[in-house]
Amino acid sequence: MSGTFPSSPAFSSLEVTSIQPTFVSRTISGRRQARQIAGQYFGMRASFPPMSRAEFAPIDAFVMKQRGMYETFQLILPVLSTGLGSPAGTPLVKDASQTGRSVTTDGWTNDTQIFKAGDFVKFANHDKVYKITADVSSHASAGTATLQIEPALITSPIDNSAITHTNVPFLVSLTSGVQEFATNASGLFSYELDFAEVL
Repeated sequence: MSGTFPSSPAFSSLEVTSIQPTFVSRTISGRRQARQIAGQYFGMRASFPPMSRAEFAPIDAFVMKQRGMYETFQLILPVLSTGLGSPAGTPLVKDASQTGRSVTTDGWTNDTQIFKAGDFVKFANHDKVYKITADVSSHASAGTATLQIEPALITSPIDNSAITHTNVPFLVSLTSGVQEFATNASGLFSYELDFAEVL
C-alpha cells in the first residue's frame, strides 16, 4: 500500500458506483435465472475544481507514485466519510465464524441509533468496505447490535476486532495506467481521476 490520497484540495464532485457483476439468462418460457459471477466492489470518479500549480503538484506527485494501476492506497470519501447515524462507544465484532449479510457487534453506547441505511462500515481484518442496508440501534441495556450489510461478508471478522464507522478508508487503485491533466494560460489545472476498490 502506498499511503492515503491527499484530502486537500477537496473534490468538486464525486461519483460512487456499486459494481456487482451478475449473469442473467431468460428461457424461452420467460423464466429468469440470475447468478452472481464475481464479488461486489465500489468504483469512484473524482473531479477537482480548477487548481493552481501549487495545489495540483502534490496530487500529481501522489498519483505518479502509484505507478499507474500497480499500487494500492487509501481513499477517504468526502461528505460520505461520516454516516447519518450517531455511533458511540467502543464497538467490536461479537463472536467469530460469522457469515452472510449480518454481523453481531457489541461495545456500543446503549440505546443509540448507531447507523442509518446507506452508511459505510469496515472491519479490522477486512480490506472490503460494506454498506449498511437497514437502520440499526444498539440494545437499550446491553450495547449490542446486529448490522445488516451488503455485500455478504467476504470472510468472517475476527472476534473482538475493531469496527471503523467514521472516516472509513477504502482500499483502492487507479483504474488506468494513463493519467492526464490540462492547463492553459490562466495557470489553472483541471484534473479527473477514476478509482476502483481493491479486495
